[in-house]
Amino acid sequence: MLNNNEQNKNSASVSFRTIAHFYDPDDPTPENHRELSDRAETEIFHTVLAVPRGDHAEVCNHLEIVLPASDLTPDRQTAIVSAIRSHFRLRAAEVQRDTKLTQMVGLREFRLTLLVCIPSFVGIAICSQFKGNPITEVVENILIIFCWVTIWQPFQSLVFDRWTQSTTAKVYRKIAEMAISVKSG
Repeated sequence: MLNNNEQNKNSASVSFRTIAHFYDPDDPTPENHRELSDRAETEIFHTVLAVPRGDHAEVCNHLEIVLPASDLTPDRQTAIVSAIRSHFRLRAAEVQRDTKLTQMVGLREFRLTLLVCIPSFVGIAICSQFKGNPITEVVENILIIFCWVTIWQPFQSLVFDRWTQSTTAKVYRKIAEMAISVKSG
Protein backbone atom coordinates (compact mmCIF):
# COMPACT_ATOMS: atom_id res chain seq x y z
CA MET A 1 0.00 0.00 0.00
CA LEU A 2 1.32 3.44 -0.89
CA ASN A 3 1.55 6.13 1.74
CA ASN A 4 0.16 9.59 0.91
CA ASN A 5 3.50 11.06 -0.26
CA GLU A 6 4.24 8.12 -2.57
CA GLN A 7 0.69 8.20 -3.95
CA ASN A 8 0.88 11.95 -4.65
CA LYS A 9 4.29 11.52 -6.28
CA ASN A 10 2.94 8.90 -8.72
CA SER A 11 -0.51 10.43 -9.13
CA ALA A 12 -1.86 12.27 -12.14
CA SER A 13 -4.69 14.74 -11.78
CA VAL A 14 -6.84 15.91 -14.68
CA SER A 15 -9.46 18.64 -14.21
CA PHE A 16 -12.49 19.31 -16.37
CA ARG A 17 -14.71 22.40 -16.17
CA THR A 18 -17.83 20.40 -16.87
CA ILE A 19 -18.90 16.81 -17.45
CA ALA A 20 -19.65 17.84 -21.05
CA HIS A 21 -15.90 18.21 -21.65
CA PHE A 22 -15.32 14.70 -20.30
CA TYR A 23 -17.75 12.55 -22.30
CA ASP A 24 -18.15 12.27 -26.08
CA PRO A 25 -21.37 14.22 -26.71
CA ASP A 26 -22.32 11.96 -29.65
CA ASP A 27 -22.18 8.70 -27.66
CA PRO A 28 -25.68 7.66 -26.49
CA THR A 29 -24.55 4.59 -24.49
CA PRO A 30 -25.04 4.39 -20.72
CA GLU A 31 -22.69 6.58 -18.74
CA ASN A 32 -20.54 3.77 -17.35
CA HIS A 33 -19.59 2.67 -20.91
CA ARG A 34 -19.63 6.02 -22.68
CA GLU A 35 -16.65 7.02 -24.73
CA LEU A 36 -14.57 9.91 -23.53
CA SER A 37 -14.18 13.04 -25.59
CA ASP A 38 -11.03 13.31 -27.67
CA ARG A 39 -9.89 16.11 -25.39
CA ALA A 40 -10.41 13.99 -22.26
CA GLU A 41 -8.55 11.03 -23.77
CA THR A 42 -5.63 13.21 -24.82
CA GLU A 43 -5.43 15.03 -21.48
CA ILE A 44 -5.53 11.80 -19.49
CA PHE A 45 -2.99 10.07 -21.75
CA HIS A 46 -0.46 12.90 -21.67
CA THR A 47 -0.92 13.63 -17.96
CA VAL A 48 -0.35 9.96 -17.08
CA LEU A 49 2.85 10.00 -19.15
CA ALA A 50 4.18 13.08 -17.33
CA VAL A 51 6.07 11.12 -14.65
CA PRO A 52 8.66 13.25 -12.82
CA ARG A 53 12.27 12.64 -13.87
CA GLY A 54 14.11 10.17 -11.70
CA ASP A 55 11.12 7.88 -11.22
CA HIS A 56 11.56 4.37 -12.53
CA ALA A 57 7.91 4.01 -13.51
CA GLU A 58 6.98 4.68 -17.11
CA VAL A 59 3.59 6.08 -16.11
CA CYS A 60 1.96 7.10 -12.86
CA ASN A 61 -0.01 4.57 -10.82
CA HIS A 62 -3.00 6.66 -9.76
CA LEU A 63 -5.35 8.84 -11.80
CA GLU A 64 -7.51 11.51 -10.23
CA ILE A 65 -10.33 13.10 -12.21
CA VAL A 66 -11.55 16.48 -10.92
CA LEU A 67 -15.00 17.74 -11.92
CA PRO A 68 -17.29 20.45 -10.53
CA ALA A 69 -19.30 19.31 -7.50
CA SER A 70 -22.52 20.17 -9.33
CA ASP A 71 -21.72 17.47 -11.92
CA LEU A 72 -20.97 14.70 -9.40
CA THR A 73 -23.10 12.17 -7.60
CA PRO A 74 -21.87 8.93 -6.00
CA ASP A 75 -23.35 6.94 -8.91
CA ARG A 76 -21.72 9.23 -11.45
CA GLN A 77 -18.32 8.89 -9.73
CA THR A 78 -18.53 5.11 -10.12
CA ALA A 79 -19.74 5.47 -13.72
CA ILE A 80 -16.83 7.79 -14.57
CA VAL A 81 -14.27 5.27 -13.31
CA SER A 82 -16.03 2.51 -15.26
CA ALA A 83 -16.18 4.68 -18.40
CA ILE A 84 -12.44 5.46 -18.20
CA ARG A 85 -11.57 1.77 -17.84
CA SER A 86 -13.92 0.78 -20.67
CA HIS A 87 -12.72 3.57 -22.98
CA PHE A 88 -9.03 2.84 -22.57
CA ARG A 89 -9.51 -0.94 -22.91
CA LEU A 90 -11.33 -0.35 -26.20
CA ARG A 91 -8.67 2.10 -27.40
CA ALA A 92 -5.90 -0.40 -26.52
CA ALA A 93 -7.69 -3.08 -28.57
CA GLU A 94 -8.10 -0.65 -31.50
CA VAL A 95 -4.42 0.28 -31.43
CA GLN A 96 -3.45 -3.42 -31.31
CA ARG A 97 -5.56 -4.04 -34.44
CA ASP A 98 -3.91 -1.04 -36.10
CA THR A 99 -0.50 -2.47 -35.18
CA LYS A 100 -1.32 -5.73 -36.95
CA LEU A 101 -2.43 -3.79 -40.02
CA THR A 102 0.77 -1.72 -39.91
CA GLN A 103 2.80 -4.93 -39.80
CA MET A 104 0.92 -6.42 -42.77
CA VAL A 105 1.39 -3.24 -44.79
CA GLY A 106 5.05 -3.00 -43.74
CA LEU A 107 5.73 -6.56 -44.94
CA ARG A 108 4.03 -5.79 -48.25
CA GLU A 109 6.14 -2.62 -48.54
CA PHE A 110 9.26 -4.68 -47.81
CA ARG A 111 8.44 -7.12 -50.66
CA LEU A 112 7.82 -4.19 -52.99
CA THR A 113 11.13 -2.66 -51.88
CA LEU A 114 12.97 -5.83 -52.90
CA LEU A 115 11.25 -5.80 -56.29
CA VAL A 116 12.21 -2.17 -56.83
CA CYS A 117 15.68 -2.10 -55.29
CA ILE A 118 17.22 -5.18 -56.93
CA PRO A 119 16.87 -3.77 -60.47
CA SER A 120 17.92 -0.35 -59.15
CA PHE A 121 21.09 -1.84 -57.60
CA VAL A 122 21.88 -3.43 -60.95
CA GLY A 123 21.34 -0.04 -62.62
CA ILE A 124 23.61 1.64 -60.05
CA ALA A 125 26.32 -0.95 -60.68
CA ILE A 126 26.11 -0.38 -64.45
CA CYS A 127 26.10 3.42 -64.07
CA SER A 128 29.12 3.33 -61.75
CA GLN A 129 31.21 1.89 -64.59
CA PHE A 130 30.75 5.08 -66.60
CA LYS A 131 32.25 7.65 -64.20
CA GLY A 132 32.68 11.07 -65.72
CA ASN A 133 29.60 10.87 -67.93
CA PRO A 134 27.19 13.45 -66.49
CA ILE A 135 24.04 11.68 -67.66
CA THR A 136 24.98 8.32 -66.12
CA GLU A 137 26.03 10.04 -62.88
CA VAL A 138 22.63 11.79 -62.71
CA VAL A 139 20.84 8.46 -63.37
CA GLU A 140 23.03 6.75 -60.74
CA ASN A 141 22.23 9.43 -58.14
CA ILE A 142 18.51 9.25 -58.97
CA LEU A 143 18.59 5.45 -58.50
CA ILE A 144 20.43 5.82 -55.17
CA ILE A 145 17.86 8.34 -53.91
CA PHE A 146 15.03 6.17 -55.22
CA CYS A 147 16.40 3.15 -53.34
CA TRP A 148 16.87 5.15 -50.14
CA VAL A 149 13.29 6.42 -50.25
CA THR A 150 11.95 2.95 -51.10
CA ILE A 151 13.90 1.31 -48.26
CA TRP A 152 12.88 3.95 -45.71
CA GLN A 153 9.10 3.37 -45.88
CA PRO A 154 9.02 -0.30 -44.79
CA PHE A 155 11.62 0.49 -42.13
CA GLN A 156 9.40 3.30 -40.85
CA SER A 157 6.33 1.02 -40.81
CA LEU A 158 7.93 -2.10 -39.36
CA VAL A 159 10.12 -0.43 -36.75
CA PHE A 160 9.03 3.05 -35.73
CA ASP A 161 5.26 2.94 -36.36
CA ARG A 162 4.84 -0.51 -34.77
CA TRP A 163 6.93 0.54 -31.79
CA THR A 164 4.88 3.70 -31.23
CA GLN A 165 1.59 1.84 -31.58
CA SER A 166 2.72 -0.94 -29.24
CA THR A 167 3.80 1.58 -26.58
CA THR A 168 0.54 3.53 -26.95
CA ALA A 169 -1.53 0.34 -26.47
CA LYS A 170 0.55 -0.54 -23.40
CA VAL A 171 -0.11 2.89 -21.83
CA TYR A 172 -3.83 2.62 -22.65
CA ARG A 173 -3.97 -0.78 -20.91
CA LYS A 174 -2.14 0.64 -17.87
CA ILE A 175 -4.61 3.52 -17.63
CA ALA A 176 -7.50 1.04 -17.75
CA GLU A 177 -5.96 -0.94 -14.89
CA MET A 178 -4.63 1.83 -12.61
CA ALA A 179 -6.28 3.16 -9.47
CA ILE A 180 -8.76 5.89 -10.45
CA SER A 181 -10.58 8.32 -8.17
CA VAL A 182 -13.06 11.07 -8.94
CA LYS A 183 -13.39 14.15 -6.78
CA SER A 184 -15.03 17.53 -6.90
CA GLY A 185 -12.94 20.59 -7.41
